[in-house]
Amino acid sequence: MSDFSDFEDDDDDVPTAPFWMTTFSDMATLLMTFFVMIVAMSEIEVKKFKEAISSFPGRTAFLSHDAVLPPTRTQIVAGDPKTSAAEREAQFEAILQYVKDNNLEEKVKVNMTERGFHVTITDSVMFHSGQATLTFPSSRVLRNITGLLSKGVESVLVEGHTDNRPIQTNAYPTNWELSAARSASVVRFMLEQADAITPDRYAAVGYGEFRPLSSNATPAGRNQNRRVEILFSWETWQNETTPYQQLEMPRKP
Repeated sequence: MSDFSDFEDDDDDVPTAPFWMTTFSDMATLLMTFFVMIVAMSEIEVKKFKEAISSFPGRTAFLSHDAVLPPTRTQIVAGDPKTSAAEREAQFEAILQYVKDNNLEEKVKVNMTERGFHVTITDSVMFHSGQATLTFPSSRVLRNITGLLSKGVESVLVEGHTDNRPIQTNAYPTNWELSAARSASVVRFMLEQADAITPDRYAAVGYGEFRPLSSNATPAGRNQNRRVEILFSWETWQNETTPYQQLEMPRKP
């Protein structure tokens, strides 16, 4: 009895830590782990980190405000021009003369910008209603336009646009699909030409009815909105994406 009592008295004399220190120790451990992770991440190559972040569409940051990636149009890098200002002016005059000689002033609009030649073609020249297959006359027009403007081109952007009248077919349930299919048809046709640049320098985009040039309340306005726009750019696309064949794929055990 006395021995047991002595044991209890001795145990009471052993110093113990306050309960709050347990929580404090856990917090300190977590903070240390957090800073170790920060240091480890700082060693990651910026290029590889961007590739990982790119898997989250439209996001380039987690802890800061959302950073939306710039639109395709602005992702260009200036390089040494392959054509002089005089040559570009001659190309511009030639395409304007072609449009005039073929009575296409109401169907084809051409502008020379700081980035390249911007061509707008109404869909009545290019496609039948509700379809994305190039008509024979449009193939001839597109071939001639491409031939006149291809010199010195570094990249090509094709945009498809529609009016706001709904479409619902087996092939194209919405105007999104129709506009995208039309721009893809134009790119495919251009790639088949002898003066085509490499395929990785083409881009096809479909905007549906969401970027109108005029009001959809009138037939004339809808006709303006149904169009294909082509930018023959003198600048190359900015492309930091690692090619698929260079990615390290996990090996099966």
